Amino acid sequence: MVKHKELVKNNRFLVYINLHKLSFAKISGLEATMEKEIYTEGGDSFSPHVFRNPDSQLNVMRLERGLQKDKKAIRNMKPGTYIPSISIFVLDDKGRPVYEYFTKGAYVTKWEAGSLDAETGNVMVEVFEIEYCGMSKTKL
Repeated sequence: MVKHKELVKNNRFLVYINLHKLSFAKISGLEATMEKEIYTEGGDSFSPHVFRNPDSQLNVMRLERGLQKDKKAIRNMKPGTYIPSISIFVLDDKGRPVYEYFTKGAYVTKWEAGSLDAETGNVMVEVFEIEYCGMSKTKL
């Protein structure tokens, strides 16, 4: 049985995009998949052979943050921008890295601003959608 204190919480993380440390409130779409092709030999239908294909599908990561007045590293993240590397570190309760999610060769495909509403005092949110091919997870 897993003890509650051994579980990693999802509210402490650091994001590095091209070695720039950036703050985000929410990240979704962290995943790794395997594309495959299955072959069965004639007469032997009990154990098909599975072969890995090169990745051809892109995954979509959504990064959400409160809009800041000016942040040079984020200013250039427009649709079509190439991002050589993204590292996301999940931290434990003491702020030490537990896991790293890493991808390279990604592109910003969409930028979206939250709605403007004069009747509320909410923080304006901006969302970046980044497409990437392959992500690795490393225990630190």
